Amino acid sequence: MTKRILITNDDGIDAPGLQALHAAIKDDWDVLVVAPLSERSGAGCSLSLSNEMKVEERRIGGRLFGRAVDGTPADCVKFALTAMNGYRPDFILSGINRGMNAGNSVFYSGTVAGAIEGTLFGIPAMACSLACWHYPEAFYDDAAQVVARILPWLVAQAPEPRTLWNMNIPNRRINEIRHIRLTTHGTSFFVDDFELKREDDEARYYRNVGSRLVACDKHPDSDDRSIQLGEVSLSLLKTNLTVDLPEAAANSLEATWNALLKGGRKGNGATA
Repeated sequence: MTKRILITNDDGIDAPGLQALHAAIKDDWDVLVVAPLSERSGAGCSLSLSNEMKVEERRIGGRLFGRAVDGTPADCVKFALTAMNGYRPDFILSGINRGMNAGNSVFYSGTVAGAIEGTLFGIPAMACSLACWHYPEAFYDDAAQVVARILPWLVAQAPEPRTLWNMNIPNRRINEIRHIRLTTHGTSFFVDDFELKREDDEARYYRNVGSRLVACDKHPDSDDRSIQLGEVSLSLLKTNLTVDLPEAAANSLEATWNALLKGGRKGNGATA
């Protein structure tokens, strides 16, 4: 039986990256698209809890292509998995995003959020992005071929609980890409720059127009460093943010906190 692949993104259902990805894998997989009606870049894992969500069915040649949801990427994945008559894909692809999602960008990325949401439902997922900012042309078709070639391997893997893949692809023709590297989560970040756009008697209106990326080269295997070298970066991220501490350290911390708690009670006039 052909495996089911759900595609979402944060650039919107009509974005060229999503269209290229769909075209690259549709003949080999049972593909369905559920993506935002319009661009929702930077939405992170946000949800449209207090708003109605318009959902439009999209068809190509009479065949269902997918659904456009007036919501965030996380909304789209939730809708697909809970409101579509028991639909459950074997794998979720989020992308291909316009611009890389490496370093600190993963915390804000709607593309990564789409993959995270799938992981929270126990479905293996990958976010995929193209590092095409400041280039005159974005090679989405080549990036889609990178995803298509590794997808069979990804689908065949036993899912590791609470983990997701994050792929960043350099903006090159596929025959110019050196190789795929297993990378760590880097620390690059965009410098914020708030520009005053207009003002009236009541308020000023700003927009964050920051676009300068500060890269970190300290770790040779970081995702941002790999992109600089023209390599495909593939990182295995986890949604469990807990820091594992040795048992002795954990016990020591708890003893300190409880001593402070009890001491505080005494200081407030409580009896021992």
